[in-house]
Amino acid sequence: MLDDIFDKLDDSRVTKLMELVSKETFGQIFITDTHSERLREIFNNIHVTIKLFNVVNGNVEEVE
Repeated sequence: MLDDIFDKLDDSRVTKLMELVSKETFGQIFITDTHSERLREIFNNIHVTIKLFNVVNGNVEEVE
């Protein structure tokens, strides 16, 4: 679980970390962030498929 790491790291380090944890050796990774478009952009740039979910008032919804 990576909780709101984007305000603590610069863009270059975030990209390197996402490349590292996206490898199959890490298994399933959960990342929390308040900006879904930022996540989409990062993972699109490193050519990794992701699933996004929104949690609103305790309800989980998959983002398409």
